[in-house]
Amino acid sequence: MTLRSRLQGRQTQFYIEFLYGFLFIAGFTLLMFQFDPRVAAFEGGLVIGYIFRIWEKMSIYERILEESVSAAAESQVEAELDEQVPEEVQTELREQVPAEVETELDAQVSDEVEEQVSDEVKQQVADEVEERVADEVEAELDNRLDTDGHPAREDTDSSATGTK
Repeated sequence: MTLRSRLQGRQTQFYIEFLYGFLFIAGFTLLMFQFDPRVAAFEGGLVIGYIFRIWEKMSIYERILEESVSAAAESQVEAELDEQVPEEVQTELREQVPAEVETELDAQVSDEVEEQVSDEVKQQVADEVEERVADEVEAELDNRLDTDGHPAREDTDSSATGTK
């Protein structure tokens, strides 16, 4: 078992706390029997380091607590929204959708019908005019020519030439 695998997670925190405690007690015991400024400075450094360690833990715990509180608040807000919003949305939908659909449908259908009808009417009128003109021209030619292919007498059809 390697040192790295042994020092993970909560075990690491325990060993660090144990080391701080052991060094503090050893240094304090040494200062009781023999005062050395170097040991006093070391003890001061241990105290300051331990205070920083506590500060770091507090910030980590605050962040974890803040994340859990925000997650709980988000889930609660989401649950309340799921309860409130569907009722309000359904009410709004019942009121607004039919009117909007009817207005939009009327506008869109009338525009499309006008475009389609005008195009079809133009096409039908053009086709009918062509047919009638062709029929009338053919009838006029039939009237002017007799069955032998000779021109008809002038007294029978004077409207085309303007003479009798």
